[in-house]
Amino acid sequence: MSPTRRQFVWTMGAAGMAVALQEVPDVLWTADDVIDPGWAPGLEERIVSTCLVCPARCGIVGRVVDGKLIRILGNPLHPMSRGGLCPRGVAGVQLLYHPERIAGPLVREGERGSGQWREASLEEAIGLVTERLSALRSEDRSEALALLSGHCPGSMDDLWRSFLEAFGSANHVDDGYEDGLDAIMTLMHGVPRRPSYDLERSDLVLSFGVPLFESWWSPLQAFVAFADPEGERRPRARFIQVDTRFSKTAARCQEFVGIHPETYGVLALGIAYVLLRDELFDSRFVAQHVRGFENFTDERGRPREGYRSLVTRNYRTEDVSQITGVPVEKITALARTFAGSPQAVALCGSAVTQAPNGLLAAMAIHSLNVLMGRINRPGGVLFRNDVPLSPMPETVLDDTARGGIGRGSLAGPAPPFGDGNSALRFARAVAESDAPGIDALFLYYSDPLASSSHPEVWAEALAKIPFVVSFSPFLDESTQYADVIIPDLLPYERWQDAPTPDTYPYPIWGLTRPLVEPFAGGAHTGDAVLALAAALGGGISESLPYESFEALLKARAQGLFAARRGAAFGDAFQREHHRQMEERGWWLPDFRNVDQLWDELVSRGGWMDLFYDHDDPAYIARTPDGRVDLMPAALLRAVGGEGRRPYIDLVTRDAVPTDDFPLRLIPHRVSTLSSGTLGLQRWMAEQPGILPATQWEPWIQVHPETAHELGFGERDLVWVVSARGRYRARVSEFHGTAPDNVCVPYGLRHPDGELANPLQILDGWSDPLTGLPSWTTTFVRLERA
Repeated sequence: MSPTRRQFVWTMGAAGMAVALQEVPDVLWTADDVIDPGWAPGLEERIVSTCLVCPARCGIVGRVVDGKLIRILGNPLHPMSRGGLCPRGVAGVQLLYHPERIAGPLVREGERGSGQWREASLEEAIGLVTERLSALRSEDRSEALALLSGHCPGSMDDLWRSFLEAFGSANHVDDGYEDGLDAIMTLMHGVPRRPSYDLERSDLVLSFGVPLFESWWSPLQAFVAFADPEGERRPRARFIQVDTRFSKTAARCQEFVGIHPETYGVLALGIAYVLLRDELFDSRFVAQHVRGFENFTDERGRPREGYRSLVTRNYRTEDVSQITGVPVEKITALARTFAGSPQAVALCGSAVTQAPNGLLAAMAIHSLNVLMGRINRPGGVLFRNDVPLSPMPETVLDDTARGGIGRGSLAGPAPPFGDGNSALRFARAVAESDAPGIDALFLYYSDPLASSSHPEVWAEALAKIPFVVSFSPFLDESTQYADVIIPDLLPYERWQDAPTPDTYPYPIWGLTRPLVEPFAGGAHTGDAVLALAAALGGGISESLPYESFEALLKARAQGLFAARRGAAFGDAFQREHHRQMEERGWWLPDFRNVDQLWDELVSRGGWMDLFYDHDDPAYIARTPDGRVDLMPAALLRAVGGEGRRPYIDLVTRDAVPTDDFPLRLIPHRVSTLSSGTLGLQRWMAEQPGILPATQWEPWIQVHPETAHELGFGERDLVWVVSARGRYRARVSEFHGTAPDNVCVPYGLRHPDGELANPLQILDGWSDPLTGLPSWTTTFVRLERA
């Protein structure tokens, strides 16, 4: 089957953009012997730390002159980023000295949202919070305290959890990044964590919508894998991008495959069909390590159709081509290329999972790795070890704490296979409750009034919560409705640990340390939590017996000394030396005691362990029988109740255009503006994106043919209107957008600060299995503004 004319125009037009986009400088590399351009007088220092701006947690080196941060460089010793640094990391200097930073603790005086504040000392602010929390404990209502926390993996997350547990509240609400891949691994492998991808040793990366070089968990991991910054001269992996739009990631691939929205899983099973039909899969791996491949009898004694039969009966290439828009010849070629690459890997992420069929589609994509035996093999899917830190002290629970925890979380029951949008569930529970179930709410790096798909629900919830404390260093939308603000220090002024994302296959523990003297008006939130624990006393104080957050990190680092593996960050030779020694069963420490280890970690930036045991079968699956399960019993029970079937019901047939709303909305994150506080930095809006001429104002991407049919031209100001709401943006004609789609970036603002958030006009669909919201089932129209 050949593509239609409209599909052909889209694909070929998008390919024509690649040449220009390849020149966009997304990463700056820092060599060991870098010489900075320019010159500044004064005492100069180079201080090693870790970037906390996005989830990647790359290594940085701060150039400090006379106590001021002048420039941020990449740390060549960091094993994942290896001296690379994206524009977000470079812009940290501007964030540190931003004029809108809160000068010190504030206490609300007028009505919420009125902007009337009075300055307070840190002692007074913590005293007010302590008084409120003490009252909750004395009233035996400890569960009335809640925390809404953004992405903060590592010891800060552990500290919050210990504090909430000792206090007696199960209302720890996660408002971080979710993609549902941990649910896939739990179901199929019995491993409750996201998979790691050994990109550096892959010879083919088949990406299903993953923005590897943009807003992925770690773009630097991808840049290092494909760019070879240390000149190892190894063969570069072939990179194929399957996507609904031609992105900056697509511009860097060798082959781009345009696809209809929400059909990623269908294409994956079309590829699987060819692998099965032509006997190209790894039959030995499947026979030894896979369950559910052939027809079987379930736990109730009923006959079930296995994976092989389901795929070969339902996913002929001609049918898959009709659904996905990918030609038959291309599907066949993808399958044979994937099978012919010994170290190939298939990737998926939120572009797949944020759909009504997200979990099932992601399982279909991951099944390609299982079919070809690319689990626990070099270049494939791995499951890394945890960093061997000393655990937090055992939580001391008194009767009040036990009673509060026993009353459970206000967010209510989660979906079957994931926590879904727990923050929105929590907000709805508060908003719909007659009695105030939550009396005090902590906001930690979360701004739901700006980022939530339902800010109106959060506005109602915040109005019902009597006492709100924000730790934001800036007056964002939600912080403006707080009662007390204790502004956090910025990452360049505080101690914190920074483990790399799960996508990186080796355990890395980065350290963030102060590059400059802390801001006089700020307070490390970790230290503030420890001060609250000490003031509340009893079991709370006993559970967190640290003088400071720095002391907490030093105590946890003792686990690294006791583990007798790994080493402090080092150059390419040192990394390879330690890896080869551990492969041979040897480990030679570079330190004599814990204090010397700590000094090494601080001076080099952190700890690494680059050895991975590919021979351990536990890294293939940790299910009861040690096999990867293509037809998990828990999933069969869950979908059976909904009348759905794994590997069959992958297309959302109810999401269709109408005369009123003929265009499909495709939201996506913009690399340089995908983290909250970066919206404050105007310099970031000037960074070239997929549309180098479009800056400052929010834009939408529309195919020229679609724009002309609707009567719009380049830079026309329009309303993007759904059945739920609307927002303003400029039209940008772009061949990389499929006809009848509207691709819209998330995270942009107008120059006056007005949000242009496509999530706030979504139709509300979600995946019932994971609870993740759907980003691609909303249809819109364009109206002239």
